[in-house]
Amino acid sequence: MLKVRNLELKKRKGKQEFSLLQDMSMDFVSGKITLLLGKSGSGKSSLLRCLAQLEKDYKGEITYLDQNLQYMVAKKRCKTVGFVHQSFPLFPHMTALENCAQPLSLLCPKDIRPIRNEAKNVLADLGMEKFINSYPHELSGGQQQRVAIARVLLLNPSFLLFDEPTSALDPENTEILIRILQQLCVQNRGVIIASQDMSFINKVFDQAHFLENGELIESHRTLATKGSKLHDFLTASA
Repeated sequence: MLKVRNLELKKRKGKQEFSLLQDMSMDFVSGKITLLLGKSGSGKSSLLRCLAQLEKDYKGEITYLDQNLQYMVAKKRCKTVGFVHQSFPLFPHMTALENCAQPLSLLCPKDIRPIRNEAKNVLADLGMEKFINSYPHELSGGQQQRVAIARVLLLNPSFLLFDEPTSALDPENTEILIRILQQLCVQNRGVIIASQDMSFINKVFDQAHFLENGELIESHRTLATKGSKLHDFLTASA
């Protein structure tokens, strides 16, 4: 289980200090898809960045199996959380295969051949076998996303984080993504998604945390209990 306890994040702009996350505590469970829901500016992306340790100047604790992520060495942290960015930035001068193999080769310097073979297998599992030698500009948005997911999966993280994963996808690629996410859960990986895509949310909902102005307002294991803030949000966004 990935645990967040009393998380606070503040940023300073000039002489003003802004609170992005306020005293936030929640749990994320392996084998489940957890949604982070709320309007823009509610703190969803800031929370993901803290979970991924891209933000480290927060107060509070983020632990996995009672080990603090802030004190983990890079190799162990990469095997705990993997972050698939909204823009899934790939190296433009590298093929899909090279993009996937590069992080693992840096983390575990060894013979590149077994790493490349493993990358081929993961890409094939995601339906990208025909595109291993393609460059990012030759791939569609959905294909680039699958390369980004494969790159993270090669590090074998227990939890995968996604920030607005359907923002650049058409309906067909969204369905492919949903199947990938469901398979990750079958593998007992935890999946944490920040999204405002209502049709997507309805198809992947396991549990959700509703955020507002940097605070955790409600947590739900079923979609939209009538009268809740989450219900009001979903209804207004439908």
